[in-house]
Amino acid sequence: MPLAQVPRYICEIVFHSATNVPLADLNDLASDPYIAATLSPTSSGASGPKSNTPRSISFRTPTARRTLNPTFNARWIVSGIPATGFVLVVYLYDEDPGDHDDKLGKAVIRFPDPNRDNAEESRGLKEGWDSGEREYKIHKRHGSLRTRIGTFVAKAVTRGGVGHRVRVLVSVRVLGPAPRLDGEDAELVYTLGPHIFVRHFSPLATHLTSVKSFIANRLQLTGPVPSSLRHRYVGFAPFVKAMFRARGIEGILLNRALHKQHRAIYKWDKNTIWGVVGEAPDDEKPQQDGHTNGDASGKETPNEAFAKKFLEMTAYGTEGRIFTYVILLDGEWRFTETGEEFAIQLLSKHTMHADVAVEIAYSGEFFVRRVRKSSHPAKANGEAPQTDGAIAEQDDDASDTDYPDPSSLLPSEFELVIDNDSGTYRPSKDLLPALESFLSRPSNLGALGRIRAMDGFDERLKRWKEQRQEVKKRARGGDKAKGVVRQASVSSSSGSSSTSSSSEGERQAAEGVREDAEAEKRRSENGQEKKALEEDGRRAQENEDDDEAARDEERNLDAGQK
Repeated sequence: MPLAQVPRYICEIVFHSATNVPLADLNDLASDPYIAATLSPTSSGASGPKSNTPRSISFRTPTARRTLNPTFNARWIVSGIPATGFVLVVYLYDEDPGDHDDKLGKAVIRFPDPNRDNAEESRGLKEGWDSGEREYKIHKRHGSLRTRIGTFVAKAVTRGGVGHRVRVLVSVRVLGPAPRLDGEDAELVYTLGPHIFVRHFSPLATHLTSVKSFIANRLQLTGPVPSSLRHRYVGFAPFVKAMFRARGIEGILLNRALHKQHRAIYKWDKNTIWGVVGEAPDDEKPQQDGHTNGDASGKETPNEAFAKKFLEMTAYGTEGRIFTYVILLDGEWRFTETGEEFAIQLLSKHTMHADVAVEIAYSGEFFVRRVRKSSHPAKANGEAPQTDGAIAEQDDDASDTDYPDPSSLLPSEFELVIDNDSGTYRPSKDLLPALESFLSRPSNLGALGRIRAMDGFDERLKRWKEQRQEVKKRARGGDKAKGVVRQASVSSSSGSSSTSSSSEGERQAAEGVREDAEAEKRRSENGQEKKALEEDGRRAQENEDDDEAARDEERNLDAGQK
């Protein structure tokens, strides 16, 4: 049977714990272990060549601190798993903030497992299938030599107190049939949940930008990401292809530098916050079936908790914040605050956020602000006035000011404005409706008041961003005068914008005039640039390193340089 016709299921995978983890820190006789897993569907052998099989997806547990017997209890809900099953490759690592993480070992696990399941169960997955908690051996030969030596020394010092038989405890159960997808998505395996959020606090970025605390965010969206939202990098210069493919000396150096920048910004350490939206403590967790929330009729209702978490991570859009983002193919959303005041370009590079991924779903910039509501009285002709919830388009250019306590407002009081302003991947503006629809799903940000996906060249969008920059200057003017840029908390944002002196106000006014002139100049130059970007955008999804268009592009560039 072709793989596209095989029944598909939603599966819950739980990484429970590990025992006798190899020792990585001799000083504490412990490690900081975590699991990184990769899932690939098992092919029936009838689905065609390897290049047509579904892509693999990945998952990372939180890090357990200073232990050799960690408990994770990390849930991963995956949809689109074929009845033929899947292969789970489990890597055990020791987190090392000062260096590369140490490999502790690896296990390759198949579900169903022909060595552990009976003949009937081994034929494939079905509704109600449950593996129960199973222990698997972690092969240390795939780990680093340093950790193996450390474990041997520790075992001798503790006279057997440190074990050497490394095991990991994993369970899998089928939650139900997966929604049937059509076209290119028919064989798609994707993350359904949970909504995991991660906040990274980068000392390097904090130092370079002089911010109080620079935060890089990860947020897991509910899939599937539409197959149309698939963009390759645009090879606008030969070095770009070399960089993404790590070819040649220059390409290898640039590739390594970007990977290093990504690790520095999205840094995992003891200060990293890892959580699941809406998850209660272990002793208070209700029974969950892994499906998205809905009412008794089965109709999906907007996930208000997830929208609140997103607003919290974006500080409710206060102080004119604008964010640079990428959405990966499996729905992970990565973003950091951006702007000229951050001073270093790497923080605004989509290549860095994507960790030099050849393909992503979408990228650009976004900001959050309060929804503009109508305040118009009833019309003289007797027509009913707009309700309080109605959105007045004519109020779009109203000044962007902060609410004293935005966290007290409902998610429906806010809107997300997101664009395709990305020079690396040049997402097609024709796919903005697909992006808007994906983000507006009830299981994602459907609880927000509105989501607008806009072209980066839209004049209204440019005007709104300029207004937000002015808001940011007013809110952070005191710190800017001292050469310090601050990433303030929401609680402190409301009182920081009213302490500038008259001389500071005059200086800001002069800067405003200068920046207005520069903005006008940029607008006048955007005509030719826009044509070039749109041409690149048309190639973004189909760009191949070795195709004729790419070679013509290189020849044209070389001729222009001569």
